[in-house]
Amino acid sequence: MQWASWSLRPPRGRAIVFAEAHLAVDLAKLDASSLRVSGRRVEVVLPKVEVQVELRPGETEVIGSNLDSKQTAQLLELARTAFEREVFADEKLKARARASAEQSLRALFVGLGFTEVAFVNELPPLAARG
Repeated sequence: MQWASWSLRPPRGRAIVFAEAHLAVDLAKLDASSLRVSGRRVEVVLPKVEVQVELRPGETEVIGSNLDSKQTAQLLELARTAFEREVFADEKLKARARASAEQSLRALFVGLGFTEVAFVNELPPLAARG
């Protein structure tokens, strides 16, 4: 019976979906291995930018759908993951999020008395003492 209904009327659905993307650097992930202090200079390795997408169901409009509620939920989840991939691939957005985190941390470190704050991809090896 289900095969016949899918053959005669295959499930289809389209929707206009709105979402909100949040890009953030989780500063709780900073630890001793991501900081190096030398006098009044501090070097910081920031965690990666994280992306979270929230659908806005109140603004979503389903168009011409014959999907059941489970299929509609799957369609919306596909839309959410597509938005997430698109935002994560946007280097300009990630750079803005990183710059915002750097600005906040720089203000914190300068307020703590550091005169130079450097954001690096990785900490250089410590010089051998001898």
